[in-house]
Amino acid sequence: MKISSNALSVKFFALLGYAIFSLAAVAVFAEIVSWAGWSVYRRTHPEPHRNEAASPAFTGDAWAPEFWREESARVQVKKEYVPFRLWGVMPWHGKYINNDESEMGVWRRTINPSSNQCTGKHTVNIWMFGGSAVYGARVPDWATLPSQLSRDLNSAGKDCVVVSNFGVEGYTSNQELISLVEQLKAGRHPSLVIFYDGINDSATADPPHGPLRAHYSYELIRSRIEGSLRQRFLDVVRQSYSVRTVGVALSAIHRRRDSTVAVSDSKEQAATVLDNYVENLQVVRALGKAYGFRTRCFWQPSLYFGQKPLVLFEQTETDALGKDPRDATIRAAYEEADQRSMRSQDFVFLGHVFDSVPDPIYIDQVHLGPKGNELVAHALADYLKSNADL
Repeated sequence: MKISSNALSVKFFALLGYAIFSLAAVAVFAEIVSWAGWSVYRRTHPEPHRNEAASPAFTGDAWAPEFWREESARVQVKKEYVPFRLWGVMPWHGKYINNDESEMGVWRRTINPSSNQCTGKHTVNIWMFGGSAVYGARVPDWATLPSQLSRDLNSAGKDCVVVSNFGVEGYTSNQELISLVEQLKAGRHPSLVIFYDGINDSATADPPHGPLRAHYSYELIRSRIEGSLRQRFLDVVRQSYSVRTVGVALSAIHRRRDSTVAVSDSKEQAATVLDNYVENLQVVRALGKAYGFRTRCFWQPSLYFGQKPLVLFEQTETDALGKDPRDATIRAAYEEADQRSMRSQDFVFLGHVFDSVPDPIYIDQVHLGPKGNELVAHALADYLKSNADL
C-alpha cells in the first residue's frame, strides 16, 4: 500500500513535535529538580551574612541579630549601572547601615568627628578606596575599617582627620583608580589616598589561563553589551539552575583531575595579578604628584595566608578553601604579594597582621568583624604616624 507524501509529512511533523515537546518537558523537569536541589542546599548551607550565629566574632553582641536582618535585606537590593565603573553603592538608610548621598556620590557612612569637634583644627582629608572590606560588608557603620581608622587617628592627634569611604563591594584596583580620577576631575582634593586591596584583584585571574578579567561578572556584562539574540539566549541558559548544577559537577571533576596543573598555572597568573596591581599603584602615585596628595597602599589580610591561631569557625572556613577554582590563584597571589612587598616599597603587606591574635576575627574567609577591623585600623594608623603622613 502506497503512503501519500501528505501522510508522510503529517507523520514527520507529528514526530518532530513530539520530540520537541519531550525535550521541553525534560528541560522543565530538570530545571525544577535543579531549583529544588539549590533551594535545599541554600537552606542547609546558609551564607555567613544570613546566619548571625555563624561567626563567633559577634558572640555576646546584643545588637547582632537585628543588624544581620538589616544586612540580609541590604544585599538583596538590585545594583544599578554606573558609567565607567559599571556598578556602585546603592542608597540605603537603616539603624546600622547607611549609604549617604552627597555631592561626591553615594558612599558608605564613616563615623568622623563633628564639625564642632574640628573647629580650630587643621583638617586632614583621607580618601580610602577598596572593595567590600573597605565598604564594610557585614559590619555596622561604626565598625567599618574607615570608621575605625578615623577613631584611631583622631584619638590623640592634634589634627582633625576626616576619612571618606570610597569602598564598593566587588571592586578591583582597576575600578578604584577610575573612581579616584572621577573625584579629582570634579575638583576635589584629598590630603592622603589609601588603597586597600588583595582578594578582588587576585580573583581576576579566572579562568587560570589567558588574560586577567578586569572586574567581576565580566562574561555576563560583556554578553549583555554585545547584545546578539544568540548571546542573550546563551546568557539565559547559563543562568538556569540545571546548567549551573552541571557546571558545578564538571568543575569538581576538573579540579580533581587537574589540581597539579592548576598550581603551576596559578603561580604565573599570580605574577600577572601583581603586575597589574603595581602598575595601578604607580598611576595613583603619579596622580598624587600632579594633584598634591600622598598615597599609601595596603594588601589586606585573609584566611588564605598567615599563621593566625584559628578558632573552630575560622578553621572550618580555612578547610573549605580549595573548592573554588580561584582559590589556588588567590593563595599564589598572596604569596607573590608577600615576596614583592619585601623587595619594594610599592605597598604594605598585611597578611601577617593576625599571626599572634587568638581571638575570633573573621566573619568568613575574607571579611572581618569589628575587632578585626579595629586591629587593622591600628596597624594602618601606626604606619601612617611612623611615616609622618599626618
